[in-house]
Amino acid sequence: MAQRKTAGLLNLVARLPASDLVRLARGLGIDPEGMLKRLQALESTRLGGALVETATRALKPGEAAGRIVIDHATRILSQARDLTRDLEELAGLQAPELNFGADGYASELSVGLTLAHMVGANSRLRVRIEIADFATLARSVAAGELELAVAETTDAERHHGRVQIEAVGEHTLFFFVRKGHPLATVHTLALSTILVFPLVAPRVPPRIAAELTGQASSGRTDRESGDYLPGLDTESFAVARNIVLGSDAVGLAPLLVLERDLRAQRIALLPYTSPSLRLRIGVFHARKRPPSRVAQLFTTQLKQVEATLRGREQRALARIDDLKRGTRRRAPRTTTSASPQKSTKARNRRVQSPRTRKPT
Repeated sequence: MAQRKTAGLLNLVARLPASDLVRLARGLGIDPEGMLKRLQALESTRLGGALVETATRALKPGEAAGRIVIDHATRILSQARDLTRDLEELAGLQAPELNFGADGYASELSVGLTLAHMVGANSRLRVRIEIADFATLARSVAAGELELAVAETTDAERHHGRVQIEAVGEHTLFFFVRKGHPLATVHTLALSTILVFPLVAPRVPPRIAAELTGQASSGRTDRESGDYLPGLDTESFAVARNIVLGSDAVGLAPLLVLERDLRAQRIALLPYTSPSLRLRIGVFHARKRPPSRVAQLFTTQLKQVEATLRGREQRALARIDDLKRGTRRRAPRTTTSASPQKSTKARNRRVQSPRTRKPT
């Protein structure tokens, strides 16, 4: 015959808020009198007050000690369930799920690589990604519709009370055009000249938008968010790239997104730089809801990917600076064992007498 488990405080708390005394006791496998004795023993030895009110058959929290204990125990029970869920995910006992959002910039930079690493570690990972601008993502995260999001966080101050944001990386933006574009061979350009042509890009954060406003021939500023909406507004860099390659439109994108097309000489970077053309990527979640274990793993992996990308970008920027200066990195000239041999042969030719030289 199987032994019944002893009912602990957490077992009771899980059923107290709307429980029938008799039904609760039977559900725990004990008689109502026995359960009341346990509660009374707990009250007299540790609480100094009533844990529950038992004037009626329904159990209700006591006015003081009972309510405090039950509130704390309920939180402990919730955390224990979360811990069990996280451990099951880590052990592979259930397929981990992640429901999050990203803006166009982050989705092209670190999000894909991060998920690739996670899928490599656990092929049962299930993910749903919503691509949107920061303001939309922040509202969805605060409302609990998304667990977290990754985006350019210039507009973070407006949502500071609802979401908790952690910076993970910065990236440089460049204007780019197709090879053969009228601006492709110009060595010095003003921003107003660049923006004579249609701009294709995701919506531009307010910090960067301040530089573009009034310069572009098309586009407008969003009154609610302060973002600049290009004339050709798309969150997809694949779409933006195809528009640039097939027209005279000017694109705006992180350098790392452009590497492949630059090597293939399909596009050209325009010679315009500005301190404001920097992305500040952050990951954020609702302040009142701590992230799940799989979300924490995602954030940790995202930081590692961003660190790797930062190194790649710094090397790419160094190559661009070298090209601007018209110089190339050369290996230092070193003297090797061949040099003394050459000098010895030359000396022997000089000291040979005409009589000992072989005829030519």
